[in-house]
Amino acid sequence: MEQIIGSEQASDIIDVTVQNFMEEVIEASKQKAVIVQFWAPWCGPCKQLGPVLEKVAGEKKNIRLARVNIDENQEIAAQMRVQSVPTVFGLVEGRPVDAFAGAQPESAVRQFVDKLSEMAPGSPDISAFLEAGRQALMDNQPEQAMHQFQSAMAQLPESLEALSGLVRTLVLMGEVEQARDVLDQLDPEKCQQAEMREAVSAVEIAEKGAGSASEIDALRKKLADTPEDHQLHLDLAVALFSASEQAEAMHILLDSIKIDASWQDGAARTQLLEFFTALGPAHPDVIKARRKLSTYLFS
Repeated sequence: MEQIIGSEQASDIIDVTVQNFMEEVIEASKQKAVIVQFWAPWCGPCKQLGPVLEKVAGEKKNIRLARVNIDENQEIAAQMRVQSVPTVFGLVEGRPVDAFAGAQPESAVRQFVDKLSEMAPGSPDISAFLEAGRQALMDNQPEQAMHQFQSAMAQLPESLEALSGLVRTLVLMGEVEQARDVLDQLDPEKCQQAEMREAVSAVEIAEKGAGSASEIDALRKKLADTPEDHQLHLDLAVALFSASEQAEAMHILLDSIKIDASWQDGAARTQLLEFFTALGPAHPDVIKARRKLSTYLFS
């Protein structure tokens, strides 16, 4: 399969001083977003945060990482009102738009950098493509969805929302192996980001139901004969969901929950929540199923 995710990194990482701060940070932030990292050689948390910042910022073409040693540039630290290190600012168009202090996990750093990348000067607006792609998925129009998400990625290749939509579209088209290949190309940290949860869940459910689409009719017949068999409810629901029959799949699980919500420590509810994650909270079938679930659990 042709690789969808680019592997090239365009690192823009520099050390700045009082002499070049205005040019390399303030003026540069009119061309791309700039992360200003205040650090010190004696600072332990700085040594933990630095490599993470360099790694994550280095993945973005529209991000510069500017490092400031406060021992050698106290004037800059004073101007930015830095009280401790590490302290990190995000600048766009010459002004700070976000900041944090102290060492952070990579997931938090990624959220900070992703947000800054979207605010960077010249970043294309792909919201219309994303909305059209999501609607096409809801309408079970995978070809249209694929076109919209590919258009979004052509404009903003680093968009995880667009990539998530593309992966979900591949699942809807039955190209589960290709969808898994895309996820496997990603940094594991990116797969854990909120934007990718729907895609990861969709692939996992499709893999769980792989090969079971041909058994749907047989499972339906068995369930009709033994309507209180919760395992049959679960097996049929996964098979239906993998065959893009999402509404019926959730209905089957809701029937199981109505009969006995506690079966196997709430296995039907757990699977239903995975369906919700794969489809996204705004999906109309999810909204209907959530209402019924609340009725069954809290009535």
